[in-house]
Amino acid sequence: MARALVLKSTSEPLSLEVNPIPTAVPGSVVVKVLGLAVIPYLHAILDGSLPYSITLPMVPGSSCIARIHSVGPDAISLSPGKLVFCDLTVRARDDPNLAILMGIHGGAAPKLMDGEWRDGAYAEYAKFPIENVFPLNEEILLRKLGYSIEDLCTIPSHLIPYGGLSEIDVRAGDTIIVAPATGKFGGSAVTTALAMGASVVACGRNASTLQTMSTLFSSTGRLSTVILTGDVAVDTKAMIAASGNDGKGADAYIDFSPPEAAKSNHIRAALAALRPKGRAVFMGGIVGGVEINYQMVMMKSLRVQGKFMYEREMIVRLIGMVENGNLKLGETGTGFKTVGRFGLDGIQDALIAAKDTAGWGKQVVLLP
Repeated sequence: MARALVLKSTSEPLSLEVNPIPTAVPGSVVVKVLGLAVIPYLHAILDGSLPYSITLPMVPGSSCIARIHSVGPDAISLSPGKLVFCDLTVRARDDPNLAILMGIHGGAAPKLMDGEWRDGAYAEYAKFPIENVFPLNEEILLRKLGYSIEDLCTIPSHLIPYGGLSEIDVRAGDTIIVAPATGKFGGSAVTTALAMGASVVACGRNASTLQTMSTLFSSTGRLSTVILTGDVAVDTKAMIAASGNDGKGADAYIDFSPPEAAKSNHIRAALAALRPKGRAVFMGGIVGGVEINYQMVMMKSLRVQGKFMYEREMIVRLIGMVENGNLKLGETGTGFKTVGRFGLDGIQDALIAAKDTAGWGKQVVLLP
């Protein structure tokens, strides 16, 4: 038997229950959860104020660091005892274009949320699809590089922007605008793009956070910052100047705008600061429309697209970047500091702490 947090109603808090350990059937792996980062907006999903599609009762979910407990009979390379990264993005095996987020969002494949893959990792043991479990080199990560489980819990924060950066083919030598850059995922986009060899123009209104970033990554020589004013012309000019590139503009732009930024002018400014044939990817939380200069996009032949999460091969590549030392974790490597550690019985305090640490550089972890 094992403990798990269960959501039975959005009008009730999570309950801590004792349930049987899941059974590994064909196509699945059961893991002992070691740690996961609590997403800042989880409280809003659980109380229904953020209207995600969920099926109740449900164990909330997140990507996690774990150790394999048991494997299905069709597992070839995965075996009990291995340290692994478990991804919450479950894709329909008969249509990989449709996906859910285990224990968070029914997405485009609610049938998966209704059935086999409803429950997430807010538990001592969890079951994942076999293709969602990725081995980690324990010797390198924990011993040679000296990372802790908490350090490894920051991988998802970098993986999400890596999905967008890879989707628009950001490469070493490119210059990319990150705006806004002071939130959890925007800040991680800065770190990840630098690790990929790109130059970064980090934009935001929080001058203190931008200064901290500038100091932390000064050794790269590839980070510039722009304090947004809200004036499109002024901000565009500043972004172009910070991009270098002989005044032609940046090569790419990644956006992680929160819902409340729908009327902000930074998207218009960032698109205007792209060079001809520049690329932009939207990965934020805005609901509804945003204003875009149609003629400018056409005349400059800009590519503007969205990206939901990432693909499986991107997970493999990012883990490789971490194990090879290209993407350095920990407070000195990425600026991420763990400011709260909680067990399953402290979930309510964890939710409050995570809500209060929504910006870049801080995380709250659950250690079941």
